[in-house]
Amino acid sequence: MSDKKTEEKVVRARLYAILETAVDAIITINSKGIIDIFNPAAEKLFGYQANDVLGKSINMLMPEPYSSEHDSYLERYEKTRKKKIIGIGREAFGKHKKGNVFPIYLAVGETQVEGKTMYVGIIHDITLQKQQEDELTQHRDHLKKLVEQKTEELSLANKVLQQLANLDGLTKLANRRNFDETLQKELQRAIRNKHKLSLLMCDIDNFKEYNDTYGHLKGDECLIKVADCLKNSFKRASDLAARYGGEEFAVILPHTDSREALLLSETFAREIKKLKISHETSEVDNYITISIGVITATPDQSCTVEEILEAADKELYKAKKAGKNSIQVSVICNN
Repeated sequence: MSDKKTEEKVVRARLYAILETAVDAIITINSKGIIDIFNPAAEKLFGYQANDVLGKSINMLMPEPYSSEHDSYLERYEKTRKKKIIGIGREAFGKHKKGNVFPIYLAVGETQVEGKTMYVGIIHDITLQKQQEDELTQHRDHLKKLVEQKTEELSLANKVLQQLANLDGLTKLANRRNFDETLQKELQRAIRNKHKLSLLMCDIDNFKEYNDTYGHLKGDECLIKVADCLKNSFKRASDLAARYGGEEFAVILPHTDSREALLLSETFAREIKKLKISHETSEVDNYITISIGVITATPDQSCTVEEILEAADKELYKAKKAGKNSIQVSVICNN
């Protein structure tokens, strides 16, 4: 045997050893898509013995639509040499002898053997990888949902905290801080838009005597009832009723002239009387009454929150001095 034949024999033995021991499936086909080589790893992967597939079309190892498309792809490649798969690793699907379809990673190379084209496919089963990817995707989606849920819960909690921060704990009206911020905003809006702004300040008459007579628990109940009456009397979305301090309340009335502010105040005072909250030590009536000071402004840049509050407080003082259980109204910053 010549040295050349010996060398060829050694090379063939080495190639055979590689095919037999390769972890990945190795399949070769000719230009017609007929299987020439089917190594043991391919047998294990696809469930066929080599004798079952040699001389048959590679299509038998492919699910649809790959099976139907493969022959036309080979024909097109033989004619145009425009490759979509050759030399490019990609994910695809294989079909087992039992019919089940599984994901694979496929790398295809092209070579010439004795003047004939041979395509070599190296195939790796990526079922486990895909399962892990699916598990990771499910885990990520689960975490995403948890984050979204917790974010929504946190947002709701923040809204509740914001509401609580803006409300008086006892009466659930706007608190003093909320009132101050809102009055500043409404004043600036009234200046920009040149519309009227009214402010109502009211005080429960002889409330100290009420507490002394009935106790602080009853005093708190009285404040809550007055606050509820205030909410029901000023229902417009733009109105803000607030507990200004102690037994004193305030209402901001945007876009409201003095006439309308007076009518709303009179309605509120009547509703208070309807409550018929007994007050035996009142110097005004046998029931709880209120005094109200109302101001209306058409403010300009020179008008300040302090000026408005001071004016409303003066009208409230006038109402008290006039015998209580009354309403006093004035107009300021009238341009």
